[in-house]
Amino acid sequence: MDDYFRQYGLVLILTMVAVTIPTSLLVFSWMLSRTPIRPYKPNPIKLDTYESGMETIGGGRWERFNARYYRYALLFILFDVEVVFLFPWATRINALGWTGFVAILVFLLVLTLGWIYEWRRGGMEWA
Repeated sequence: MDDYFRQYGLVLILTMVAVTIPTSLLVFSWMLSRTPIRPYKPNPIKLDTYESGMETIGGGRWERFNARYYRYALLFILFDVEVVFLFPWATRINALGWTGFVAILVFLLVLTLGWIYEWRRGGMEWA
């Protein structure tokens, strides 16, 4: 039972470190931003919206964003997460045996069926 509480103590210590370090860095950064260490020379060119080296289109404010980009972002995340799940499987394929092989085939089959469904539904078409 003593080992059980020791493990929770380690989790508590790691949680405190995970909260303390970013918080202290943010506070330190905020404190340094209040000191006049760097020069402040505003310039209209510096304050202009930057669009990958191109001239800014529209006003300097955020313009409406095309909602079709979200579909592609979600599909990218879906297939990116798929790779995250495939990598550990590929490193331990010998230890998993046929059960692991069949499990990953089912996983890939479900993802492929979802991709085919989205394609036939017209989700991959831009227009």
